[in-house]
Amino acid sequence: MSTVTSQHQLLLAAWLCERIGLMPTPHLRCIGSIRDDGSEIMGVVGFDGFNGASVMMHVAGTPHWISKTMLHAAFDYPFNVMGCSCVLGLVPSGNDDALRFNTKLGFKVVNRIHGAHPDGALVLMVMYRDQCKWLAPRRTH
Repeated sequence: MSTVTSQHQLLLAAWLCERIGLMPTPHLRCIGSIRDDGSEIMGVVGFDGFNGASVMMHVAGTPHWISKTMLHAAFDYPFNVMGCSCVLGLVPSGNDDALRFNTKLGFKVVNRIHGAHPDGALVLMVMYRDQCKWLAPRRTH
């Protein structure tokens, strides 16, 4: 098991933010997928804007980076560790790949905020805890 340091968090956050154009806050927490030899970040899931009931999820990755293990970790953190009832995502309307990816994960479109992104709109997506198929039973030992 590896230890995650604040330096690791900064590296993961910088990698994620550079790819999705996000301005990081001091509260951004990330989970990363690293190449087996440790040489390269393959993908990152970031969480920000936690308010006690929900959190914003941000995702970026190289092709074929995400695994079922990573998906379980990515949803375990907000729902089981943070205690959120839902996870939110804002996706630029021009990012068809991200919209398809999020829909396949189980996110639902809630609304479109027109004029909120250079692509035209931001698409607000949500996943509720009771609708998340990626929550594995938690081990007690």
